[in-house]
Amino acid sequence: MALQKANFSHHNSNDVARGKFYELAKKHIDALNPKFRNKAVITRDQSEKIINILQNKLSTEKVFGRFSRWCKQTFTLRFIGGHQLLCDFKEVKPVLLDEDMYDVYQTSHHQTAHGGRDKCL
Repeated sequence: MALQKANFSHHNSNDVARGKFYELAKKHIDALNPKFRNKAVITRDQSEKIINILQNKLSTEKVFGRFSRWCKQTFTLRFIGGHQLLCDFKEVKPVLLDEDMYDVYQTSHHQTAHGGRDKCL
């Protein structure tokens, strides 16, 4: 029973850290120039729209021309390990989605053991 409580408290502290991370991220995004806020991070919903535009699945009536142009100039689709991924056009690296950001940062943080630096979150 004590083991279950330990796992439960660890889960809660992870939820608190996750909440704090996204709170700080939102605060940073809100401080940006309004015209950059919508494109500061890519959400899963935005990613699906971008992929549909790149695959020409959305008609031009449903998508603003400016947004469509931005998608085609900024992103590309790549197949990596049998999976289709949204990638940056210039670097051809996968795009990190907002919903996955905390988990990726936390995993990197643990794998590098802080990299010998101060705690970051």
